Amino acid sequence: MYIRKRMKISLNWLKTILPIDKSPEEIEAILTATGLEVEHFETVESVKGGLKGLIVGEVVECEKHPNADKLNLTKVNTGNGELLSIVCGAPNVKKGIKVIVAPVGTTVHPINGEPFKIQKAKIRGEQSEGMLCADDEIGLGESHAGLRILDDNASVGRPLTEIFEVESDVIFEIGLTANRGDAASHYGVARELATVLNLPLKLHSSELNVKGDKMDLDIKISDPNDCPRYSGVIIENIKIGESPEWLQNRLKSIGLKPINNVVDTTNYILHELGQPLHAFDYDQIKGKSILVRKAKADSKFVTLDGIERSLKGHELMIENAESPMCMAGVYGGLESGVNENTNKIFLESAYFSPDTIRKGAKLHNISTDSSFRFERGTDPNMTTIALKRAVAILSEICGANAISQIIDICDSEKIAPSIVELKYSNIKRIVGIEISISKVKQIILGLGIEITSESEAGLHLSVPRFKSDVTREIDVIEEIIRIHGFEHIPLQQHLKMSLNYKKGGNLREVEQTISHLLRGIGYREIMTNSLSSDKYYEDKSQLVYLSNPLSAEMNVMRQSMLFGALESIAYNKNRKQENTRFFEFGKVYQNKEKGFKEREQLLIIASGMQSEESWEMQAKPIDHYHVKSIIARLGQSFKNTNDIAEIGQVDKKTLQSFGIKDEVYFAIVDWTKLKSSNKEFKLKSIPNLPSVRRDLSLVLDKTVEFKQIQDIVNKYGGSKITSVNVFDVYEGKPLEQNQKSISISIELYDEQKTLTDKEIDPVIDKLIGMFETELKAIIRK
Repeated sequence: MYIRKRMKISLNWLKTILPIDKSPEEIEAILTATGLEVEHFETVESVKGGLKGLIVGEVVECEKHPNADKLNLTKVNTGNGELLSIVCGAPNVKKGIKVIVAPVGTTVHPINGEPFKIQKAKIRGEQSEGMLCADDEIGLGESHAGLRILDDNASVGRPLTEIFEVESDVIFEIGLTANRGDAASHYGVARELATVLNLPLKLHSSELNVKGDKMDLDIKISDPNDCPRYSGVIIENIKIGESPEWLQNRLKSIGLKPINNVVDTTNYILHELGQPLHAFDYDQIKGKSILVRKAKADSKFVTLDGIERSLKGHELMIENAESPMCMAGVYGGLESGVNENTNKIFLESAYFSPDTIRKGAKLHNISTDSSFRFERGTDPNMTTIALKRAVAILSEICGANAISQIIDICDSEKIAPSIVELKYSNIKRIVGIEISISKVKQIILGLGIEITSESEAGLHLSVPRFKSDVTREIDVIEEIIRIHGFEHIPLQQHLKMSLNYKKGGNLREVEQTISHLLRGIGYREIMTNSLSSDKYYEDKSQLVYLSNPLSAEMNVMRQSMLFGALESIAYNKNRKQENTRFFEFGKVYQNKEKGFKEREQLLIIASGMQSEESWEMQAKPIDHYHVKSIIARLGQSFKNTNDIAEIGQVDKKTLQSFGIKDEVYFAIVDWTKLKSSNKEFKLKSIPNLPSVRRDLSLVLDKTVEFKQIQDIVNKYGGSKITSVNVFDVYEGKPLEQNQKSISISIELYDEQKTLTDKEIDPVIDKLIGMFETELKAIIRK
């Protein structure tokens, strides 16, 4: 099973790489079919609301509000022949300026807060027929210092959409699985589409123009296994400032906030090519040397967020001659980062070991866009391409230029591609149909796999490192099927299957029987993740921890299925599904002295009402007895159901941690024991003789449980007793504080004859004696 992480892809951005003219719906279908599941897509605009309804106005009158010192009364010409009376509190409002007007009925979209519609209003007794707008009030920017004053040449009444360019885009949200690091960028997604549609793919390439003297850094790699390739370039004439509008729009479209031109460029490259970059302030590289090595255990490092972190010795660090500058592939350091005074940078582009980066990130519970990609495996051959692209962008947007050639330290053996032999006969055997050789080649080359040689029998392939999950022939065939399309593989007319001649109960049938029973009484089957968080467990001594967890929320194998089910209940209740009744078959795991142990369980869990709301009858809330009755019903299908289930109520503290307000009841069934007690099905005739019922009221200590009463009846009651039930429980006067009264019914039946008092009384008297002896019960007469 692969954990999905959502990734946003811009259609406008894709079109700069791929000449695609498909509709968003068609693109969604293609990507989902290839395994890049599009969870949804939406149309977005570079300015929230698209500035719709806003127009240019001219302030023709401006005077102080008679009832408010900080407000002004204005008359605004919007070109329709009538002046609008608008109350305005901006400090820079005055007669003669051109401003942005939101007339009555316009919906404005502020940077912070929810959209709202402009309505006529009286403000301190004066009529206001619209709003004069600041940047942050309409999504144009962050400023709220005053009104946005337009150029004097702006035509009154002109729509604002004709003055400010608003870019419309379609954003796809893809559920990216951990094995698809090759698609963790716009270029990677475009490669999938290009292969399916057989379109040319454009990789932006730039030649590196070096100006000035060569300025080397002394770079050393401690262990090539941790860092097989390390590239970089020195860039000067950096002028830190805002990025151009096109670059900001690209980042905003996928939910990133622009920071400055250098950081924005590195983020742009990361999301376009999938190659993380890191910019160091060149003047902060002490000794002009860089060492890539494992951290010193117990040393301290302050990351960009200002937090001092204690290093464990497993983190890969980028260090200068005196101190660490960056947690490689994860997070930069506070002192070496780019700031407003930076004018020269060293731009790093590397390929780090996925295992090493994952371990460092998880040790500190850090997840960044860079670590996400390094953990899944980036393309080692993209490091220098990304640097050239970054230099070209920085040169364009702020006049920067490279003053060194690209420094590139590479251990080619560590990043060597996988060699795979592909036989055409195996493709047909596994897929079931014959795919043309030309189609096979087109798919393989489109995915970036190189054909080193070919014969009549098949192909010899060189699979690049970024295809981390393609290392065998069967993996290549899977890629071919994925791109060719499962929908093009016809179903066979004759399906073959093997018969199971094994004697004994069919465990799958047992599971299905219970599933049918539970679904029949309103329960729904769920399947929750077997990975969980150790935060749910107070005693962590027997937890099975993962060596390289994908996140802190999934760092252990679950010891109980209860917490996953509570997450499902909370999810449903947050969506107004108040009555939740679930069951799940699954495994739980423990770390015992003799090794890891796993057990199969059946979880039954419920909250809310036993039935839906109806005028015919009042719905009853789920309680302990409801869950217990289900376990009793399961027992009718099995030989022995003693000590197989734990029935309970989730405590309030746990419910609060999940945000659940209602009571939750559950039963955890030891499925291993239950399925081993499956009994044969036998038919019985409908009873044709009456049964006999006897009621008893027992005064007992409060600590006595009904199960103890039930055990005595089963042990001493004999074969004539068919059931024992509780029909009343009482506490209070005249009973003692530590006492309770339990009223039970005992039913007796004989298939051969009607029972008489002479036969019943000795049985009841014996049970009374045992209740008095073993439970110290007082029989209420």
